[in-house]
Amino acid sequence: MPDRSRRDVAPRSRDDVLGRLQLPPPAAMPLDAEAATVVATVAGRMAGELIQAGSFERVFDGMNRSLVEAGVPVGRVYLAFRTLHPLIAAVSFLWQAGQPVERMVMAHGLVGVSEAWQRSPLNYMLTHDMHWMRRRLTGPEASREFALFEDLVAEGMTDYVATATAFGSGLGGNGVLASWTADAPDGFSDRDLAILSALQVHLAAACRLAFTAQVSDTVAMTYLGQHAGRRVLSGQIRRGDGELIPAAIFLSDLRGSTAMAERLGVGRFMELVNRYFECAAEPVLGAGGEVLSLMGDSVLAIFPLAVYGDEVEAACDAALAAARDAERRLELWNRERAAEGEPRVDFGIGLHLGRVMFGNIGTAERLQFTAIDRSINEAARLEDLSKTLGHRIIASGTFAARATAAWRSLGRVQLRGSAREQEVFTPAPAANRLALAAGTDAGGPPCPVPPDLVVHADWSVDARKRWMAVATRMEDGRYAAGVPEPVGPVDSLITRLIERARGGRSGGGRVLLGLDVVLGLPAAYAGLLRAERFSDALDRFAAAPEGLEPADRPEEISPERPFFPRRPGQGQGGPAELARRLGLDGPDDLRRICEHATIARRAAAPLFWTMGPAQVGRAAAHVWRHLLIPARRAGLDLGLWPFDGRLGELVARHAVTVVEAYPAAFHRHLGVRLGRQAANGRGSKRNRNDRAANAATLMEAARRLDFVIDMPLVAELGDGFGNGARGEDQFDAVVGLMGMLQVLAGARPTGEPRLAPVTTVEGWILGQSPAELKLPEDSFS
Repeated sequence: MPDRSRRDVAPRSRDDVLGRLQLPPPAAMPLDAEAATVVATVAGRMAGELIQAGSFERVFDGMNRSLVEAGVPVGRVYLAFRTLHPLIAAVSFLWQAGQPVERMVMAHGLVGVSEAWQRSPLNYMLTHDMHWMRRRLTGPEASREFALFEDLVAEGMTDYVATATAFGSGLGGNGVLASWTADAPDGFSDRDLAILSALQVHLAAACRLAFTAQVSDTVAMTYLGQHAGRRVLSGQIRRGDGELIPAAIFLSDLRGSTAMAERLGVGRFMELVNRYFECAAEPVLGAGGEVLSLMGDSVLAIFPLAVYGDEVEAACDAALAAARDAERRLELWNRERAAEGEPRVDFGIGLHLGRVMFGNIGTAERLQFTAIDRSINEAARLEDLSKTLGHRIIASGTFAARATAAWRSLGRVQLRGSAREQEVFTPAPAANRLALAAGTDAGGPPCPVPPDLVVHADWSVDARKRWMAVATRMEDGRYAAGVPEPVGPVDSLITRLIERARGGRSGGGRVLLGLDVVLGLPAAYAGLLRAERFSDALDRFAAAPEGLEPADRPEEISPERPFFPRRPGQGQGGPAELARRLGLDGPDDLRRICEHATIARRAAAPLFWTMGPAQVGRAAAHVWRHLLIPARRAGLDLGLWPFDGRLGELVARHAVTVVEAYPAAFHRHLGVRLGRQAANGRGSKRNRNDRAANAATLMEAARRLDFVIDMPLVAELGDGFGNGARGEDQFDAVVGLMGMLQVLAGARPTGEPRLAPVTTVEGWILGQSPAELKLPEDSFS
């Protein structure tokens, strides 16, 4: 948990240091009435903001500002402590007067190993079991034992105090480290020191309380799953708490596990079982289901109808998609095993539809949140039939009747324990488009000429919300990425990316830039403009840039000024009225082919809406005006996909290839579990804990892609990118980047269109399969 320093040097001897503490023990520093009032006021403010804020940054900032208001001359305060998280070892905060709090997270493996930390004053305190340290930074008694002090002096600081408060016994375990630096000419007074001494226990308590909820969420989501974890955290904790919910049921079981365990031994068998869970359980999470239990070598999961808007077909389609994806992953795994001379492995999957009791069972002291019902037992019997019927996926008639797929009947059977016969089914050999839409469609070939830089920019008209994730191609061919960074000045972005891709070379360097904005126009609207290609429309808007400005009044809307200024759904602000004013036949003429609804997502908002919750047009117009049009005017080597050719050709031919890529389109393929409504158990990307709950999934996806994530980004993923507003945008940037890398690696189809008007004016979304929109296969590559 390093105190920030650029170049720490070794401190003097321990005896010399201890002889220069210049401070009696904290217990010897009495508080007068005035100082006691300050401590009580600051502690009270911390407690109040801790209850209400939901952000420790705000609590920390309020504490330090309160100290300044009380006359304590703090100019810089640093705080660090360990946390209980599978990816994050520690978190720290830096406050400086007049600046926002800076939060830093440190991944496991980094804490305590850097040279800066090893030679820092805080580490010295830990290794020497010191709870308090003071150093004068100016004057005749100035200390230069640590290079950090020189940096602080350069910043105008005069006095340094550090505290260490342990949780439990000894500083070797968990606790809080804090340093306080004065910016007053005379440093800290005795009164100031007494206040800081008394305040450290309140600060430690605030730290511990502030992150209790986060730890609870982490543990609940990791061990119970998001849906069950959220229910438990909301208070459903007593034995018998639960409800009867309708759900599609998914149950998988590994074949021959007993014999494999005896043959492989414990260690190798555990590795095999974990790989099986990757095949069978990860597709469930990616399709929006809930893994209730990993029972030895079985996976029990449900797809609650409530998660899918109470649409039975959607829940069943998601469960079938997960089963097909599991089957695809198994085949890939068996190819790897065959290449290594290992025997094939197999598992069966039972699919059913019914009502399950979802809640707490067990004893008063030991509970498990799971689903129980006759439907679960029937799903297990269906899975068992896969051993004798020769098909990996077996579905009940009830399930098959509601899933929108082609099925093949396997005849009527009597399930063990059931008094009646029922017909069972397996998916027909023909590809099921709706299952393909959920991520089981085959990928394409890898990009023949990989770009040197892959960038996904999460775009917004607001510069504070524009963040980009950048992956650089290393010498070994793998891509590596760090923490998302601000996009910066838009007008120079493409030039900066080209230079970055070149890496100091005089030539070369290729960039693939993904933007989550619309590239292209509805064909019906392009016809009004007589624009045969999207580039024609860009040239037209370049000549008359006022066309990219929203109309001041609805009456001003025209084909030359199409952007709509009204909030959708209010009075004359609806899409039908917008279409009428543009001279189109109806709302469908406002959409491109790739924007229509699929089983996995709703239809996109009309391009020209610019206000309210669907601000599609604002971001598109901003990119067209400030990025694409200036780049074309400047003669930059720019290719627009798919208007200028196939993706691989464009990357090989142009310095920069720009594509339309949306994080939401990659969620299910990466296994990210987020939804529009946090209340339905699927989570929201606006929620830090829901973002953090997907960290392990994204790390695993990176492993499959052989994509290197540096340790600071690992920590940020585990932390959910913090409580700030930028967290959602940074999360989206990383998800978008990883989705683009999937396409480049051939793990996802590019979605290369071959039909007009897609290739001319409408454009396409990178990574979206034609199966998602049920378009003719021969229209795409």
